[in-house]
Amino acid sequence: MKRFAWIVGLVVAFHSPAALADPGEVISSLMNVPLPAKLEFCGETVPLDREDVAERLEIELMVILSNPVSTSLWFKRKERYFPMIEEKIRQRALPLDLRYVPVVESNLRAEAISSAQAVGPWQFMYGTGKGYGLKRTSWRDDRRNWEKATNAGLRHLKDLYDVFDSWPLALAAYNAGKRRVTGNMEKQEEKDFYGMTLPRETERYVFRIMAAKLVLENPGDYGIDMTVARLYPPEQAVAVELKVTRANFPLSAIAEASGVSYRTIKGLNAWIRQETLPKGTYTVKIPAAAKDTFTARLAGWEAKHPEPKYSYHRVRRGDTLSSIAQKYGVRLRDLMSWNSLGSTTIIYPGQRLTVRRSN
Repeated sequence: MKRFAWIVGLVVAFHSPAALADPGEVISSLMNVPLPAKLEFCGETVPLDREDVAERLEIELMVILSNPVSTSLWFKRKERYFPMIEEKIRQRALPLDLRYVPVVESNLRAEAISSAQAVGPWQFMYGTGKGYGLKRTSWRDDRRNWEKATNAGLRHLKDLYDVFDSWPLALAAYNAGKRRVTGNMEKQEEKDFYGMTLPRETERYVFRIMAAKLVLENPGDYGIDMTVARLYPPEQAVAVELKVTRANFPLSAIAEASGVSYRTIKGLNAWIRQETLPKGTYTVKIPAAAKDTFTARLAGWEAKHPEPKYSYHRVRRGDTLSSIAQKYGVRLRDLMSWNSLGSTTIIYPGQRLTVRRSN
């Protein structure tokens, strides 16, 4: 099908501006975006017989198809992450269409951060994430943990559905907040998502998820040739329990014991914010191929790297990280690393900080 062959031209244009597709051809293609005769979303019928509904869906299809790089990455990444998402959806007996929420929220990226500081593949704000068990400290952020964030996202959506008894309204509340949606419903005396007005971003958000479903499930209808696609394979990783008994355990040790790069371990465990882990028990991902040798190799690393001796400083009023580092003659970045502190972390009187002793 040549209807949307101009997409290739747009991709090529990133490397060669002169190769940009003819504007008239692009416009003609966008003016003929196919709409389905019927559309079911989360088991509910989308009223495409209403002109305004069809128009709003068509706009989001046009936007998606005119952004070929982002849309191509949807296809590539869904092969990696959809199996896990779909399994968790089925465990909760929820509509499978909810798998398209993180597509629109984050482009399926664990490291995604919005301008409003929503974080992770399901784009949780700090307060909402905390309410669903997603912890954030100076060294961890569970909002970036694919499994934990997916569990929280699905729970949140189910809670919203229980309030509204409508998946479009639940999605709208996921984006704009329950209070905003219920307030608009009361003021407008309207219970139907399609018959009420909401912030433009929220209205577009719901239709964009529906449009993502159409494109990702029916690529051929939009001239997308999947026979030549190179997709990203699912992660070949396993979860292992890691008990950290020293003050600061470097991620580089996990990488070495796994036989892979630091970048690989960081990518598998995007929820870890710092270069070290404090004492505690953790579930971390390592390459599946390293499972049988990981424990022995990690023990070997620990034997070669005995824990440095540390002393402790009790923070007093007026102390700063810089003044404490200067007092003990250590580098500021080392002091922050030993205590898994971020650049914006605030210390407080009575807090105990670890300081490595000089040899």
